[in-house]
Order: sequence, then structure tokens, then C-alpha cells
Amino acid sequence: MSPEVAEAIGDLPEVATATPMANAAVRIEGEDQYAVGIEGAAMHDLLDVDVVEGDLTELDAGAVALSTDYAEDVGLGLGDPAEVRFTDGAVEALTVAALYDTADLVGPVMLDRAAWFTHTAQPSDTVILIELAEDVPLDQGEQAVQAVADRFYAPEAQTRQEYIDAVAGQVDQFLVIVYVLLFLAIVIALMGIANTLSLSIHERSRELGLLRAVGQSRRQLRSMIRGESIVVASFGAVGGIGLGCFLGWALLRALSSSEEDLDVFALPVGQLLVVLALGALVGVVAAWRPARRASKLDILDAIATD
Repeated sequence: MSPEVAEAIGDLPEVATATPMANAAVRIEGEDQYAVGIEGAAMHDLLDVDVVEGDLTELDAGAVALSTDYAEDVGLGLGDPAEVRFTDGAVEALTVAALYDTADLVGPVMLDRAAWFTHTAQPSDTVILIELAEDVPLDQGEQAVQAVADRFYAPEAQTRQEYIDAVAGQVDQFLVIVYVLLFLAIVIALMGIANTLSLSIHERSRELGLLRAVGQSRRQLRSMIRGESIVVASFGAVGGIGLGCFLGWALLRALSSSEEDLDVFALPVGQLLVVLALGALVGVVAAWRPARRASKLDILDAIATD
């Protein structure tokens, strides 16, 4: 977005504060990073990033703010100079003015927005944080902000809850893909179980004929075949769930060293139980045709089978 968008929104009577954020590609201490250009004083009032040392209000053209994890990785502390190389080739030693814990929305590095604009040929903002004026209804403020955004062809204005829902929606889309793949795996498993049972019935024709000859009813035979199918399907479901949980735990352990907030492993017990029950149901469905075929075997022909 053009920097004029934030200025125009800030001039609205319905808005108390409009704080823009810009993406800044820099190299700090020899590592490439996408920093965020902010206005420190305004950001301090609008967004809580859990500052543990220093003060965001001191973030100016000669300063930088770092997340505690990133600062530990590069060996920097409060008051230390950090060598920052900008995209125009300029290199500056910026003082670490603040250390913060929560980097979800701002990333590991924050710079002064005005200082960043002096090093880029095309100043632009990616996010504008807005605080409405006192007693302004949320709907009214959103409409006023959206009217300004539309003039600049800017993105849709979102309330806090709408933003949360939008981010969660991205995760939900990924889960939909996972569930579609799971459905396809279940279909393949159903076909595999049905084929396995059909071959098993063909190979055990003599055995099934003898069972019928000694008094087993058609209904009992069908129940036996369904039971075998449920055992096979349940064994596969339990094995798959166990392997999936282990791989999920291993992946989390691998990512927790490089990503924040990925150090908690939680099992969705309810969903896993649903998958297990679905696996057993697949066994029942897969056994329908083979069980029906087995129950219709002619007893004498089955006994005579080699």
C-alpha cells in the first residue's frame, strides 16, 4: 500500500491512531531477514509484543528492536551495535533499543519505518494497525476506513476478529486438503481389504464348505468374514494413527528449534477416535461383497475344491 493510505486513514475523525508497518529486506549480522518498519511510539500503544528489555519508544533511525530468540541466536543484547546492510548497499551500525518475546505479527527484527524508507526506491506499507476514536462503533469505524482504502485500491479493512478468522481460515484450507487425502486413502484401503478378503475366500473355499457342512449358517459365515475385515481394518487404522503421531511429534521436534510457538505437542484425541471408528466401519463396508459371496458358496462344490 502507498504510505498515503495510512495518512488518509489517520486523518479520519473516526480514527484515533493509524500505525503502518512496512516490510524491509535487510542483512543483519550477515543474515538475511525480512524486518518490519514501524513507528516505535505508536506501535508501543497499539500492539503488545511483550517487551522484556528496553523501550519501543526509543526506536529511531539509529536503533533496531530484536526478538529475544533471534537476539540470542546472533549473540546480541540490549545496547549492542548491530551491523545492518540495506538493499541500496548502505551499511549502518544500529543500536539494539528493545528486546521482545512475541514475534508472531512483527517477525524477529523491527526497524524505524522512516529510516527504512530512505533506503528503498519504492516506499510501501503492508499492514496498517488502527485504533478507533473513543465512542466510535466498530461497524461505523470499519466502514469509514474501508471507504478510504477503496480510494487507494487497498486491501479490505478487517476487525481484530475478522483478521483472526482469516488467518485461521488458511489453516482450515490446509486441513481440508489433508482430510481429502485421508478420504482417498480410506477408499484405497477399502478396495484393498475387499480384494484381500475375496482372494482369501477363494483360497479357503474347502474350509468354508466344511464349516457349512458341520452346521455353520449363512449368517454366521457372513459375521465371521465381517469380523476378519474389521480386524484387518482396525489393525491398519491403529498402525496408521501410531505412525502418524510419531511422525508428527518428530516433525514438531525438528521445527521447534527454528520456529517459535512450535514446541507444544498435543494429540487431537477426539479426531483420532473418529478416524479409528471410521476405520472399523470401512472394514464392515469392505466385507459386504466378499461375505455375501462366501455365504452363497455351494457346500458340496466348496468341499470338493482342491
